[in-house]
Formats: sequence, structure tokens, C-alpha cells
Amino acid sequence: ATLANGNIISGYPDGTFRPGNYITRAEIATIASKFDKLTPLEVNMFSDVSGHWAEEFINSAAQKGWVTGYPDGTFKPDQYITRAEFVTLVNNVLERRVKSEDILPEARQFPDLDKDAWYYEAMQEAINSHHYIRKPDTYEEWTEIYYPDLDM
Repeated sequence: ATLANGNIISGYPDGTFRPGNYITRAEIATIASKFDKLTPLEVNMFSDVSGHWAEEFINSAAQKGWVTGYPDGTFKPDQYITRAEFVTLVNNVLERRVKSEDILPEARQFPDLDKDAWYYEAMQEAINSHHYIRKPDTYEEWTEIYYPDLDM
């Protein structure tokens, strides 16, 4: 009830919650913006959000650097969010960022995780437990990969 009481997550106007639905880019941008209690902005940062129900929240999340659009200047608010987009958003909200050169060689890899993909660093950040030093540019320099004891 904490998320509902905080007005972070709510149902749809028809009174339903639709737990089986996929989440859209607009919905996750709204949740992130509300979680941080950001004041929604009225500046359009994308060409396709004007008049959208989540316009202010999308722009607010974009201003914080949590979400980005596509090369054509759109956000595609009603498109379902991918796993890579979600992981990137969570890392951005938590200020967990690493550059490829600071990922240790022993880092866990998935066979379908392309090192040239735009989301590579965000996925590495999410799948590897590590110690790090925060660099002046706010990125992490990994110092050690560790494997939490799963027998606790």
C-alpha cells in the first residue's frame, strides 16, 4: 500500500489495475518521477509527448537524465518498455553508472549481451555485484567483483 498511498502507483480511470498488462514507457517514467517527488515540468523534450497524459512526468524524468528518447526526437510513450530500457532507468535513478573501460574483466557476461549495445554498461551494472570508487564524473570505477553468499 506504500506505493498506492504515496500516489506513485495507481489504477486506471475505469477503476481497474490490470496487473497482467505490460508497462509502457510513459507509465514507468511517471512512476520514477513520482517516486522522487519531482515537480513535473511543462517543457516538451520530445516531439511526440505534447498532450499525452504523462507529458509532464516524461519531461521531468528526461530532465533528470533518467530516460532518453530515440534518435528521431521521439519518446514513444505508449510503447512497451524493454528489459534494457528498464534496467537503464533504474540505474539512472539510483545513480549507478559505469563506463566500459571500468568494468572488470571477470565481470559476468551473458551470451546475448553485445558489448557494442547502447545498454551494455547498464546491464553490467545490474548483473554484477561489485565494490567501486565513485569518480569525479559520477561514474563508478569498479575495484572488485564479489559474489554474495547465497547460503545466508
